[in-house]
Amino acid sequence: MPPHWESPEYYDFIHTYKSECASKQNYDRTFPDVTVSAQVNWWTRLAVTTSTAQAGAIASLKVNNKEFIASGAKGSSLQYAFHAWQQGGAPSECYNPTQAGARIEGETQPPPHHGPSTSALYTMARTGSSIRTEARPAMFMTRTDPKPGWDGCFGADHQPDRVPFSMGLSPYWLRTQVELAPDHAMPTLDNVVRLAASITSEDTPHDFFNGVLVAYLQRDFTEVYSYDLAGGTTTVRPPESYASKDPMMRCTSDGNHCLGMYVRPQVLGTQAYYYTMTRPPTPYNGMLGEATIQVTSPSGKMSTGDTLGYETFLAVGNKDRVSSAIGKLHRLMG
Repeated sequence: MPPHWESPEYYDFIHTYKSECASKQNYDRTFPDVTVSAQVNWWTRLAVTTSTAQAGAIASLKVNNKEFIASGAKGSSLQYAFHAWQQGGAPSECYNPTQAGARIEGETQPPPHHGPSTSALYTMARTGSSIRTEARPAMFMTRTDPKPGWDGCFGADHQPDRVPFSMGLSPYWLRTQVELAPDHAMPTLDNVVRLAASITSEDTPHDFFNGVLVAYLQRDFTEVYSYDLAGGTTTVRPPESYASKDPMMRCTSDGNHCLGMYVRPQVLGTQAYYYTMTRPPTPYNGMLGEATIQVTSPSGKMSTGDTLGYETFLAVGNKDRVSSAIGKLHRLMG
């Protein structure tokens, strides 16, 4: 029996990932969760876990014993999601390939909603301090989902009645890599995680296709900052929502635990940006609230057989250490 839904214990039960409470089954395949770790310094250890129940998404990122990621259900964790649409249309939650799985799993699976994912996972393996995955993402709103998406859409109105849509899946292949030190080959940046991904289309051509890497953080990551790449300074930003071309970070109120994102500015271009959002408890998020940080990718045409690539760097630690890491990344790669 889970704790009362309004208690701190319930939040921890839902959003603090425990591998022993999560499914290791994916269709007819079984995968153990995979964890890689790196010693940042003699008193600090960084560990990242990809989850079978989340089809290879990152369900846990810990610095020592402090969990950063909120992982309840399939619309959370640290994962990739995508939209495809045609000229004259708009991005829709009902055409939204999502790495971790489908919305409906949050209703059909008991808390903490870490049963088998609708997304089809084919590879999740560790080599050294790296993890690679390969999967076919689910549609977040499947054809059979009886509830509307946030824009009032229904999956059946946006997706054709054929495989793979009829199985709740999208016509895309997602391959991801997680690299910690020393595999990411960035000396003095042992508190950095390199994330890379590629997505390949088996879909009909779309005029627009974009992706987002989003991290749902624990609710005590209440503070939001942007980092000025030119001046090397941080600025407090409104936690409710903020978009920026400068890298951003979310921190606990004491500044002892922060997660920042960095993408090369030339990759962001003129369209893409960083974005943070804080939502209060609502039925949409299971009355548990949301604290996110994400980075978008430029939108453009996606044809059958096309492959797009992504690279993002995460920096973790206290506020000063994350700021320093973002500055070093920019000098190294910017």
